Amino acid sequence: MSQSETGNWIAVAALAELAADRPLGVEAGGRELVLVRSGDAVRAYDGRCPHQGTLLAEGEIREGALVCRAHQWRFDLHTGRRKGPGGECLRSHATRVEDGQILVAVNAADGGGAAQQSVTPAALPGPRGLPWIGNLHRIRRSAFHQTLEAGVAHWGPVYRFRFGRQPMVVVADAELANAVLKARPDAFRRSSQLERVSVMGVGTGGVFMAEGERWRRQRPVVVQSLDTGHLRQFFPTLLRVTDRLRRRWQGGALPSGRDVQADLMRFTVDVTASLAFGQEINTLEERGEIIQEHLDKIFPTIQRRLLAPVPYWRWLRLPADRDLERSVRRIYATIADFVADGRAQLAARPELRESPENLLQSLLVAAQSDPQFSEREVADNVLTMLLAGEDTTANTLAWALYFLAGHPEVQERMAAEIATTLPGGRFADFGQTRDLPYIEAVIQETMRLKPVAPLNIVEANRDLEIGGLRLRRGDAVAILTRAIALREPAFAEPERFDPARWLRADPDRRGFDPHSFMPFGSGPRLCPGRSLALLEMKAVLAMVGAGFWVEPAVDLAWVRERLSFTMSPSGLRLHLHPRAAD
Repeated sequence: MSQSETGNWIAVAALAELAADRPLGVEAGGRELVLVRSGDAVRAYDGRCPHQGTLLAEGEIREGALVCRAHQWRFDLHTGRRKGPGGECLRSHATRVEDGQILVAVNAADGGGAAQQSVTPAALPGPRGLPWIGNLHRIRRSAFHQTLEAGVAHWGPVYRFRFGRQPMVVVADAELANAVLKARPDAFRRSSQLERVSVMGVGTGGVFMAEGERWRRQRPVVVQSLDTGHLRQFFPTLLRVTDRLRRRWQGGALPSGRDVQADLMRFTVDVTASLAFGQEINTLEERGEIIQEHLDKIFPTIQRRLLAPVPYWRWLRLPADRDLERSVRRIYATIADFVADGRAQLAARPELRESPENLLQSLLVAAQSDPQFSEREVADNVLTMLLAGEDTTANTLAWALYFLAGHPEVQERMAAEIATTLPGGRFADFGQTRDLPYIEAVIQETMRLKPVAPLNIVEANRDLEIGGLRLRRGDAVAILTRAIALREPAFAEPERFDPARWLRADPDRRGFDPHSFMPFGSGPRLCPGRSLALLEMKAVLAMVGAGFWVEPAVDLAWVRERLSFTMSPSGLRLHLHPRAAD
C-alpha cells in the first residue's frame, strides 16, 4: 500500500500482509524498516543488518530470531538484540495496529557533530595522467585489478585514477568501501559503462544491471527463489550433479593434467539450470555443442570493451564480435525454450502459481501479475543466473583446487574432517553442510586471496558527500575488495594461504573486522546467490577431499590471474588421483 501519515504515525502495511514466519520490508519517512511478529506483538526495526548493511527483509524467521540472509546473524524478535558474540542491537521503532493497519513512529535521524571537510577526486593523490587517455596507458588489460592494487602501495588506500577523461576514486579502505556499497541503490549505481559496452544489450534487463524501481521489483523474486527452503529441496539434485563431476574426474588421468576450471564451468551451468529453471541439461556428460561454450564468450568481450581506448564496435565489428553475436542469439534461443517449458509447467500445475518451485516459475508468475515486468526482463534474469552462477562459483572452486595442489597438509586435514563428519565420504542430509568448519575455512581463505570479483566499480547517481569525498554525478568509485582484506591487521602474514585463521579457536579470528571481507559485496545489493555458491563449493570440495588427491600438472608459479569481468586462473592444469578406499 502507499504510505499515508496519521499525525506523528505512518501507516506502512496492512496487518494481513505480515506473516508470522517471514519478515516484511517497509519504508517510513524515508527510512527502510523491517517488520516482524513476536507472539501477538508487531515489532519494527531498522531494515539493514549492522554487519554489512544487508536488507533484513531478505532474511528468515527461525527459532524466535530474525536471521540475516548474508552472514546468519540472529536477532531476537522481541528485543532486536543479536544472539551471539557482540550483542549488537537493532534500533527499534514504536508500532501500533489501527483498523487493520500497522503504523510506525519514526524519529528523525540524529543530527549534530562537527562537519567533516571533504575533498574532490582531483584533490586526491594519484598517478600523473596523459591528455585524453588519462592513466589508461598504465593498465594491464588482462589484470586491470592488479594495476589498481599496485597503486595502493604508492598512493595510499584512497587515491585518484583517470580512466580516460573520467575521474575515478580507487578505494582500499574498509570503512569507506562499506559506506559506498551500503548507499546503493539510491546514491550509487553500477557503472553505466556496462550498458554501453554490452553485446546486443545482453543481460541489461536483469537484476544485476537493473537500477532504481526496476531493481526493487526484481530483487525479491530472485532472493525468494534462492532461500534456504529451496536450497534444501534442491540438495539431492546438487549431489547428483556433483556425482557427474566425480565420474568425469575418475575417467582416467590426462598426461598434461585436467583443465579443472573448464570442467567446473560445466558443473555450475548444470547446477544453475537445474535449480533456477528446472532443466537437466547435463553439459558434464554431453558431447558436441553445449550452451556453456557460448556463455564463455560474453565476459571476455565485455572486459575487452570496457578497457578499449575507443568504442570501435560502434563502427566496426571484428570477427570475434560477429561470432559472439551468433552465440548470443543461440543463448537467447535456448532461454526461450526454458521459458516455454516453464509456462507449460505452470499451465499443467496451476498450484505452482502460489508456490513456484524455481526462479523461472517465479519470474513468469511475476510477469503475469505485473505489467511492468517485461518478457525481456524474464529472459535477462535467466541469462544473469547462468552467467553469474557459472563464472563466480566455478572460478572460486578452481582457485581452491589451485591452493590444495600446493598445500598437501590442507588436503590431509580436509580428508580427516570428512572422514569424521561424512561416513563413506558422502552427504546423508542437508544439515551436514553446516558441520564442515575446515572446508568452510578453505573456501573463506580462497575468497580472501583470490576473490573472483577483486574489483567493484560503481558511480554516483547525484552530487554527494560521503566518507570525506565530494563527488559529482557520474564520478566512478573502484572498490578493491582483495586489497581491503589484505590490509586487515588481524590477519598475520596476510599473503599466506592459511585456512586455520578462520576457525573460531584461532586467536586471529577474534580480532577480525568483518567489514574488511566482502567477497559477495556488501549492503542491499549483496549477491543473492551467496548461499547457493557456498553450498556448491562445500559439495565439490567435500567430494574432492573424500575421493581425490590433487597435484599440480604445471608449475603453480606460472599460473596467472586473468580478469575477464571475473578473475580466473590462467594456465592451471591439475592431476586428480583417486584416493585408495579405506
